[in-house]
Amino acid sequence: MNKPELLAPAGSLKHVTTALTYGADAVYAGIPKWSLRVRGNGFEREDFQKGIEFAHSLGKKFFAVLNVIPHVRRTSGTSSFYQDLDDVASLKPDAFIMADPGLIDAALERHPEIDVHLSVQANTVNALTVKFWQKLGVKRCILARELSLNEIEMIRNECPDMELEVFVHGALCIAVSGRCLISGLLARRDANLGACNNSCRWNYKVRNLSCEIEETSKRQGEWMGLEEDENGSYLLNSKDLCALPLVKRLMDIGVDSLKIEGRSRSPLYCGAISRAYRLAIDALAEGKEIPRESFEIVKSLPSRAYTTGLLEPHRADETQDYETNSPSPGLWQICAQIEKVENGRLYLAVKNRFAKDSQVVLYTKNGPIALDLSSMQDKKGQSVEVAPGDGYFVNIKAPNLEGVSLENSYVLRVDPA
Repeated sequence: MNKPELLAPAGSLKHVTTALTYGADAVYAGIPKWSLRVRGNGFEREDFQKGIEFAHSLGKKFFAVLNVIPHVRRTSGTSSFYQDLDDVASLKPDAFIMADPGLIDAALERHPEIDVHLSVQANTVNALTVKFWQKLGVKRCILARELSLNEIEMIRNECPDMELEVFVHGALCIAVSGRCLISGLLARRDANLGACNNSCRWNYKVRNLSCEIEETSKRQGEWMGLEEDENGSYLLNSKDLCALPLVKRLMDIGVDSLKIEGRSRSPLYCGAISRAYRLAIDALAEGKEIPRESFEIVKSLPSRAYTTGLLEPHRADETQDYETNSPSPGLWQICAQIEKVENGRLYLAVKNRFAKDSQVVLYTKNGPIALDLSSMQDKKGQSVEVAPGDGYFVNIKAPNLEGVSLENSYVLRVDPA
């Protein structure tokens, strides 16, 4: 059985350190001007340098994302693409993730020492396309989300010496491989340049076979032709992908890398999902079942409910969320930040409300540690029943922290299922 790489998203340096310490083998981060997550992308040159150095210090990998499909005005004349490409190349990432053929050609010519991975944006759905890119020098193809497990296996069999990568977790897009025009049409924010405003999540009201956009935007009241069936009004709103139950099949097929989506998600999300799939991959490689903790983690984090997407056959209503565009908040909420550990006490800056009878854990790279709130005190050392919220400080009895790193750890309130 092939033991694949586990690849996690990184929207900031904190994402990098969290994902890698929680079990990811590699991370991918976007160059702000040239990747598809321009919003919430906190990476500067110094972050790339520190992130790459941190990954390599652990014997792990760092991939730089330049997967926009740019218009001519961005790539000609005074374009800074070559300068930005050369700059990040000098930091020695392990690969570029790219989609545009012209940009790929430039990267292969200027920096042949750095692998190129073909982005999912290139919509690779057959073995002939994989072989085409292989001839050009591309090292890995990230396969389109529109493929079934059987189709992935067929490509694997026809392309035995090409690295293949498959998305296993995160948000799904209504458009083919994310190449959506809706955001550009409604808000002049081009999804193919990284500025998608998630128009597919909006609430659309159907009236006389037309629909009025109810989103709180400048286009409210504009009418568009639309048809809808009896299932509801969030017509384009896909559930999130969770292929955890299919990891064994993907490993048997011989997929080289399992990819988590979510550069715009929190560091906790990236770290915890990395742990969930790390536990699953390691257990399956040893001939064991996926541990219960993996499923508990994905259930506890925010999602729009889960589907295995097009990896398995489904009725359309099983992959879509027709009821709401708001994700479930999950069972975990960050409720405090550790200030210090002193004299057997854990000093916390409160972020969200919790009480003595709340279930609160310290979530670490090795899993949760239960916290004892029975002797919770305020800043003056007075006993308190409730930590009301942001701006308050409390201290509690410290658990046994021998061998526990508090870096990249989180204090979570665990709500009832």
